[in-house]
Amino acid sequence: MTATRGDVRALTRKALFLLLEPLTAFAIDAGLSAGDMYELLREAAVRGVARRQLEISHRVNISGIAATTGIPRAEISRILKQKNLQENRPPDRRQQSTNRILAAWYAEPKFANMKGQPATLKIYGRGATFESLVRSYGRGIPSRAVLDELLRSRVVEVLPGQRVRAIASLAVYRELTPQVIKAFGDRASDLLWAMLSNIRTPETPRFLATVAAPVETKKILPLMRKELSTRSAEFLSGIKGTLAVAPRARGSSTVGVTIFYHETSRANFPKPSLTSRTNFRRRSSRKS
Repeated sequence: MTATRGDVRALTRKALFLLLEPLTAFAIDAGLSAGDMYELLREAAVRGVARRQLEISHRVNISGIAATTGIPRAEISRILKQKNLQENRPPDRRQQSTNRILAAWYAEPKFANMKGQPATLKIYGRGATFESLVRSYGRGIPSRAVLDELLRSRVVEVLPGQRVRAIASLAVYRELTPQVIKAFGDRASDLLWAMLSNIRTPETPRFLATVAAPVETKKILPLMRKELSTRSAEFLSGIKGTLAVAPRARGSSTVGVTIFYHETSRANFPKPSLTSRTNFRRRSSRKS
């Protein structure tokens, strides 16, 4: 049965959603917002189509890129003139609200102490408080919701007397390091390009395969992980030896093999604290 154009588009949307879920989780952990991802997606589309044009006709056609992507020609020209992603950063208004609030806390003298550092703020009250900080820079988001997110990201801490102190200037998942981020980008890119190549040129497949089966008990998972890790290391060591003695020439392609283990369980988030949510109250200013 031949798939219709509507079927292809619907299935593509579902496939992209599955891809974007882990990608957006990675981006949010790294402190990026939906606005950042939107800008990056548009730039990736422009540069990707331009690269394909160069491969085919050795020239970039801005009108052709606009016809393919639906992005205005003026924006395409601006993107192509940028030398790197840093020059094409989205404006601050699109950054995460939590990071915008933290940036103001670190930059605004109104919310600083005598040493110019972020002051410890009362959550509620008069003057410079956490609530007034969020009211100024949170764009309508309730201060308690912002506080909960900052606590979850472990960039603030609540002190006695309903006071809050900043301990980091950016809400970034602490386990993320430059090395981890680079490895994520490189490996995910290799995997996706290999799979896309299989779709575009099925006559020369990149030999991707998956083996999976349901496992009834979690007791066997640690043993499976250990066994797979050992066998994978031995296999990759053998491949590395083969590649090391393979003849090389200018213009040759880079060949690589990646093995990854996955589980369908999505319980891979940090375990939430068992401490109950503290209720903070606005104190009355009336004197008894």
